[in-house]
Amino acid sequence: MQVIQKKAKRNLFIGFSLSLLVLVSSSALSYLSIKELLNSQQWVEHTTQVETGLNELISRMKDAETGQRGYLLTGDEAFLEPYTGAEREVADQLIKVQLLTRDNASQQGDFPMLEKLIAQKFSLIQKSIIDKKRGLPPTVQALSNGKAVMDSIRSMVHTMIERENKLMIARTNTVNKYVTTTPLAVVLVLLISMIITIVFYLKINKAAKQSAALHLELIQKDHTMQKQIEVIGGVAQKVADGNYKIRVNKTDLE
Repeated sequence: MQVIQKKAKRNLFIGFSLSLLVLVSSSALSYLSIKELLNSQQWVEHTTQVETGLNELISRMKDAETGQRGYLLTGDEAFLEPYTGAEREVADQLIKVQLLTRDNASQQGDFPMLEKLIAQKFSLIQKSIIDKKRGLPPTVQALSNGKAVMDSIRSMVHTMIERENKLMIARTNTVNKYVTTTPLAVVLVLLISMIITIVFYLKINKAAKQSAALHLELIQKDHTMQKQIEVIGGVAQKVADGNYKIRVNKTDLE
């Protein structure tokens, strides 16, 4: 009886432990999946911020270039309005993007050259404006140099945006793997949990039936023993009263 009870308790403990382990595993998978999804959203926002900052940088440089061209063509300083403050704003965007990509060594490696090209471009714009105020016409060589520098800046910015997008795609692919495999893993874990529950339910149910059968058998044996004691006690009393011919039938003891 005690052996069966111990076995039932052991099966119950093992079943509960395995079910708990499966539950923890399922929760961990779900947590990792949700975490990766949140990280993916953050990286999408991060890439958008970097791309926006770089595009804004190019946009403000185009504004400065447009102001320069308008002034060179007309001599009217009103055309310099887009140029005014552009250098400071471009520098601010450059710092912003540099901070956003501080964990990316490839991106960080391009900033010194980009900063140098931007400074060179503004230097050329400023020189052309000063020359115009002095009455000196812009030369083809100066305009070509300015275009070449601006093309280099555009190329570098395009490369940096492409690099950021590729990084986001790689991270998104990793997330997609989690999104694809996690539901399958959760379903598999659920099936395993169900199988474990059924198996240990059957084991515990079997042990309970064995315990009940053994308990019934003990009751029957106890009943038989009480009956035997009563019969033997009656016989002993009759023998004590001098009845030596009394006999005990086998059926009386059953």
